[in-house]
Amino acid sequence: MTADFIQIYPADAALQTPDRQALYAELLEHIDLGEFTKKTFTPALKRLCFEGRIESRQERIGGLRDPNVRINPLGTYVHAYLCLASPEVSEEAFVEILKHYKQASVNDMAIELTERFDGTRRHHASPALHARIRCLVQALRQVISAQSFQYRCARMFSGFLSRACYRASTEHSLVTDCWDGVDAYLALGEDVTSIRNLATTLLSGEAEEPAGYQDSGVIQFCERYLRREFGPHLLALLDDVYQAIEPARRLRVEQGAIVFPHLLPADIASAAAARHDEAAAAAAAAAAARAPHQEDVGAVQGNGLFLLVRSPSAVHSQAIAQTLRPAPLAGANAAVVPAASLSDVLAPVAYPDVLQRVDDATLLLGWQAELEPGTGRTEFAACGAAGCTVLAAALWAESGEVLHLHGLQEGQRWRFSPARAGTAPESEYDEEAVAQEPEDLIALLLAQAAESPLTSPGGSPG
Repeated sequence: MTADFIQIYPADAALQTPDRQALYAELLEHIDLGEFTKKTFTPALKRLCFEGRIESRQERIGGLRDPNVRINPLGTYVHAYLCLASPEVSEEAFVEILKHYKQASVNDMAIELTERFDGTRRHHASPALHARIRCLVQALRQVISAQSFQYRCARMFSGFLSRACYRASTEHSLVTDCWDGVDAYLALGEDVTSIRNLATTLLSGEAEEPAGYQDSGVIQFCERYLRREFGPHLLALLDDVYQAIEPARRLRVEQGAIVFPHLLPADIASAAAARHDEAAAAAAAAAAARAPHQEDVGAVQGNGLFLLVRSPSAVHSQAIAQTLRPAPLAGANAAVVPAASLSDVLAPVAYPDVLQRVDDATLLLGWQAELEPGTGRTEFAACGAAGCTVLAAALWAESGEVLHLHGLQEGQRWRFSPARAGTAPESEYDEEAVAQEPEDLIALLLAQAAESPLTSPGGSPG
């Protein structure tokens, strides 16, 4: 009922606009913070974005002894969504929202937010949404202390230096709003060998990607250091690094540009131009190679169970897709009518959260799931009964970690193992292989299928 909801945004705010529609779609696609119930989250977010109303400010609705206590429809980090969906994007507006919540809750949200979006390539959010995320990080500094998530700040700093040296871009690096947290971490006297080595590489002109020296984030970082604008512990670390570099190899910043005695500005500019052209060509090739298929639907919020499923023929695969996700068909596909038997055996796994076509006979299927003994067995059995071969199965965690699942057939010992994949050097803190995109996950599953298939062609045990 209308009376049950609180007007959280001004009643006269312009909420029914195309920009708000785009914001709602992006929040739904990219922001999945905290614990929430998927069934109630979407309508709650829609109500917040277009009506400015919520059921409650509290993370959990009901008293401690209330047997009906439940999670807020917007989740345990309701404060994050109130900020990110706010019609006013400013530190002041966000602080006004955050100050109503316990510091422990805000601190936990800050850690998860920065883990998810610091320098990430997994979420292709718009500049407008990234601006909201950055504004929220800036507001956090006024609500919680730097010491409260100083370890996360150190990881972000290590990632910043690594991206500067190896990717030539620090875009979306959130540590630039958390330097006080980095300073607080360094004050602890912890071992920072990785950070020291990366800083030495960057400040001596030895970055693997010289184009990184034209990155605005790198230039601003160097300018702040040379102007002595960091905290005492960060300055001390950078001074040790800088003074250990031969004077003939130390960087300078002149008229907003980084220069080295041993590197010509033209060489840096040429490397930057080449890097830009390569990135543009790669993006165009990726878009051409993986245009969305008409059957592709959905995304998993949180952890997900994924199966790579191959049919004996393209027609059979189309029937599987049509059974799992019924949709109007046109053209040649109009003749694909699923058999009643398919509907029966696939009923337990119908309407997966993700259905993505890999090739004419192969589908990637995904369902929201947690890692529990036996996870994947129901889905494995249903796909096998439908005449498919399950090439590989895995749990893809929201952190990006991929766990291959084994022993899904009845009578086998269920188990899991971490995915193995080479990764570019990032930092001493990021050692686990991750899948940033569905295409990364598919590659890992295909590699696993080639090495140790779950079933042999035809569905018999491998």
